[in-house]
Amino acid sequence: MKLKWGRTFSFLLPILMLIFFTSSGVCAQPAYVGSAKCESCHKEIYDTWKDTLHNKSQQELSPTNDSVVVDWKGIVKLPAWQGQEVTIKLNKTPEGRYYATLVCSRDPAVEKTYEVVRTYGGWGWKQRYQVKVGNNHYILPNQWNQASARWVPYNLQNWYDEDCGIKEPNPANSFEAKCAGCHNTGLELIKTEKGFESKYSELNTGCEKCHGAGSTHVNSPGKGNIINPRKLTFERGLEVCGQCHSRGTSIPKGFHDYPWDETANKPYQLGGPLTKYYTLKPGKWSDSEGHSRSHHQQWNDFLRSKHFTGKVHCFDCHNAHGGPSTSQLLKADHNNNLCLSCHGKDKRFSTPGAIRAHAKHNYAPETKGTGRCSSCHMVKTAGSAEAGDIHTHDFDIIKPSASLAMFKKDPKAVIPNSCNGCHKEWAKTLEGHEAGVKAYETLFKK
Repeated sequence: MKLKWGRTFSFLLPILMLIFFTSSGVCAQPAYVGSAKCESCHKEIYDTWKDTLHNKSQQELSPTNDSVVVDWKGIVKLPAWQGQEVTIKLNKTPEGRYYATLVCSRDPAVEKTYEVVRTYGGWGWKQRYQVKVGNNHYILPNQWNQASARWVPYNLQNWYDEDCGIKEPNPANSFEAKCAGCHNTGLELIKTEKGFESKYSELNTGCEKCHGAGSTHVNSPGKGNIINPRKLTFERGLEVCGQCHSRGTSIPKGFHDYPWDETANKPYQLGGPLTKYYTLKPGKWSDSEGHSRSHHQQWNDFLRSKHFTGKVHCFDCHNAHGGPSTSQLLKADHNNNLCLSCHGKDKRFSTPGAIRAHAKHNYAPETKGTGRCSSCHMVKTAGSAEAGDIHTHDFDIIKPSASLAMFKKDPKAVIPNSCNGCHKEWAKTLEGHEAGVKAYETLFKK
């Protein structure tokens, strides 16, 4: 009898332990449930979030969800790659499916056609297009710049060899390898011989990207079983935003361009030090201050700002759930209300007259942009080669003298400065840059 009970107990023990630990939450890990589960209790927040770029940066493309912003037809000619012009044929079928045909410059009879399955962007600046090859998604080499209404190249080297022949994209350059860790919520990666098999809870940035997997909270709502970034320590709270709004590579080998523990094959865990998953590798201009040139480096910038030393949170200015403009600010910045909600307590900025004296310009933030804090302190330095579209977040004044020094070395690699956002004529020639330096130094006596 004892032997029989012992065998039975040995058999039941693992099952009983699993039931106990799962029901008690001692060992069971929360699972991702999707943002739609949050709506029942947080409807107002959900309704605002669902229209943000956090939720809409990528779109699955189908005949019933046509998110392409450009007339998709004809032939695209891109600037020379390895001395040869790149040709891409665009075609939209009567059924509403989109195709891109890459033409071999070395032998135009050789072509490769891909179906576009996702769009990426298209909210005022640019739009890119994803195709699927095997298990992986790849961004096509033709990017539509909305601001300038023209096609520009995007990583041609991923699609063409040194002789400008078409090549199969490398899984190491796939969307899953380079981008998905920021753009997908609840990402899981399984490495295969041909790249990755990926799973995720949501295609874009959902609630659980910033608050953690929510199954425990959904089953038993309470403040203690969901992450509130505001309740984390200052730097850990910033890193909730910094996990995506930064530029770096995974640890230890830098295979991914997002925070990831390659050894354990696990993503960044909210509340833990981001540096355990990430090595910062910012893309900078060659100016003496090393301002950001490449995309999504707001956290890199912020770490060197006075806002950081003053313990200002990202969410003291931004609302991750949504807000005025695509920048998701707590208040619109066109009238300085956001900046003045803190800096207006200082007599130097407390009235339009005080700001006029500080900026040495007439006060017209809503129309001309003069006297607008962000016009001078948040220059758009990061983005495409033809125009920056991301504001710097170190809040520095970039003087015309920095642009002049760079222009003398390489006229094609000149950082935008705090003046030529308005005075565009100063950014075109050597004489223009010199005029900008003279005007700045005369006006500000430095």
